[in-house]
Amino acid sequence: MQRHILVLPLLLLSVALAKPQISPQRIIVNPLPTDLYVNVWLDKGGNTPGYYPGENIRIFTRVNQDAYVYLFNVDADGHIDLILPNNYDNGDNFVQANTTKVFPDRNDPFEYEIAAPYGINKVLAVASREPLNLRSLARFTDENEYFATITIEGEWNFARKLSIIIQPLPQRDWVTDTARYNVRY
Repeated sequence: MQRHILVLPLLLLSVALAKPQISPQRIIVNPLPTDLYVNVWLDKGGNTPGYYPGENIRIFTRVNQDAYVYLFNVDADGHIDLILPNNYDNGDNFVQANTTKVFPDRNDPFEYEIAAPYGINKVLAVASREPLNLRSLARFTDENEYFATITIEGEWNFARKLSIIIQPLPQRDWVTDTARYNVRY
């Protein structure tokens, strides 16, 4: 079983007014109500559960309608990783309505292991009724690579680029959610 060290962090959501907005906390927010929703949570309960380096983490997501789900993490230093889609799942990030999916699944040949930097981390889930073209944001450098490389550095740049990717979609067709956790000493 392969072990992948990830520090999972992300962007906070806030309320905005008309088009996709970037909050002061650097998260993409859909300001319009939509009947599509996505929930993301972690295997430990609480608002900001604590994890220690070396501990494994599992991420859960659920949508109320068929959707493509994208999972990103941002660590306390602002480094961003694309968790889903990945090449372990053959790029399959389609989630059926009212289905809870866990990453990694018990049958997956890898685990997510917590690592420093210490501090608050975030997992951002983006659900879209249509597949998103993330090529300008993340790419697989070769066919044997399991996780894509994010080509953007820093939360602000990431949030701006992601809002550009999402903006052509009707606002009723996408939504985000965020789960936070603390990497402890």
